[in-house]
Amino acid sequence: MSENYEYTVIIGDISGSKRLNGLDRYQTQLFMKSAIVQINEEFETFMDAPATMTKGDEFQALVDTAGHAFQIIQVLQRMVFPISVRYGMGVGMIYRMGGRLPIEMDGPAFHRANSALALAKKRKSCIWFNSERTSLDSLLNTVFLLISSIKSKWNERHHQLYWDYLELGTYKKVAEKQNVTPQAICDVLKNNRAIDVIEAEKNVNEVLQHFRLEFTPTF
Repeated sequence: MSENYEYTVIIGDISGSKRLNGLDRYQTQLFMKSAIVQINEEFETFMDAPATMTKGDEFQALVDTAGHAFQIIQVLQRMVFPISVRYGMGVGMIYRMGGRLPIEMDGPAFHRANSALALAKKRKSCIWFNSERTSLDSLLNTVFLLISSIKSKWNERHHQLYWDYLELGTYKKVAEKQNVTPQAICDVLKNNRAIDVIEAEKNVNEVLQHFRLEFTPTF
């Protein structure tokens, strides 16, 4: 049964999992599955189908809006670090085939998410977005590509300071947590373009939060 309502499908794939040996791959998959369980609990009200591991190194989720889907990806990125996951986001209608799991569904949203994931891998971007609204997709994917390029140069400490700043909101509070000076935190975050990344992600989030209202067609 098709629905005249646009959902957002997330398909995530663990980068480089096929190069891991048996035990490392198993532990990585187990860690990812644990994160998926937490996501399903935390974002239950936003998810029309629970995130589900569909292959050993891949999962799918059906989310009510593109804005909530982006928020889920941001939380997952922190939860599974240092595991690298590429995400395809696809917006469109879905076809339900009797079940409530993503693997029991089909439709344009799933096809676009698959296409987006393939492009994320090809372009070496952490996230790719496909709604078939060409201008908006191109703009968002350019931002995602630039963010991915900046983050690829960060080490573990850079990521931690970025997350601390997102959580605490000021250089002073981060400095107190890290037992350094606020100027030292400011220098690291600015030199590694973390402040620019935070601003870009904030703007992307605002666009996607209004995506359904501004871009969903009427029937």
